[in-house]
Amino acid sequence: MAGEESGAGQGADEDPRKLRHVQAARLRARAIRGAIGRAALGIVFLIGALAHALGPTPHAGTTRTWMAALVVLSTIQMGMALRTFSRVRHRGGRLWLAATLAWGGLSAAMLRLLLSR
Repeated sequence: MAGEESGAGQGADEDPRKLRHVQAARLRARAIRGAIGRAALGIVFLIGALAHALGPTPHAGTTRTWMAALVVLSTIQMGMALRTFSRVRHRGGRLWLAATLAWGGLSAAMLRLLLSR
């Protein structure tokens, strides 16, 4: 136990730049895991909105309010996930915004089609 406190395992030949690269890789992995969680949550919110649309009273006022709220939450979660993916990968600078708007628009169009039945 005393060897651990005195710095055993950290040799003088280790480069501090390597440690920074390892820490950066860990932070990127953590950000990606969080983005995957946010994307999954966005999909769950969209499924909830679709479940309300296919429910017994899809044209009730409260049901429509819940569907709209769930689509907005889904779009926000997907937007934050796509932004994180874009920043971690250093690709698609502003494409995440267009993809988020497409997600929200297509979600709303799908709900409109389901409600028009």
